[in-house]
Amino acid sequence: MRVYSAPMTKTRMHTIQILAISRGCMSFQNKVEIYRSLMSDKGFSKNTYAPPLYRWLWKCGVKIKPPYASEFKVNLMVQATFFFSIFAVVLFFVSLFANDIGLNLPTGSQVATLYLENFLVSVLFGLAVSFNILQVKKKNKIPRWAEIND
Repeated sequence: MRVYSAPMTKTRMHTIQILAISRGCMSFQNKVEIYRSLMSDKGFSKNTYAPPLYRWLWKCGVKIKPPYASEFKVNLMVQATFFFSIFAVVLFFVSLFANDIGLNLPTGSQVATLYLENFLVSVLFGLAVSFNILQVKKKNKIPRWAEIND
């Protein structure tokens, strides 16, 4: 197994050394910092290698790998769930205020159909994004999460 160490400036290296855990173990946050350094050195923007959703999840304490370091199925689940959640909220408010904006209020079966379609579109969206991430990972030879080490 090849181990990758991101090229770092002295300040970045000093920060990583301060954050490093004893006995050679590396915390999740340290790996994320090395990953960010690697991706920024490859020319990726911050919103590409650490999207706002992931930054928000990290602030909430969720230890989820960044999108380009995650497996295909994890990316699929995260992207599909995010899309489904946003669209479900939009559907809820549209159906809630349907009379106010001049739409006929959907019946129970129509709402169920809308959510089923939302689910299917969310899965397709998750597949598209996950395949795109997979293609970019291969093209730019981004190391796997297990290969990132100090």
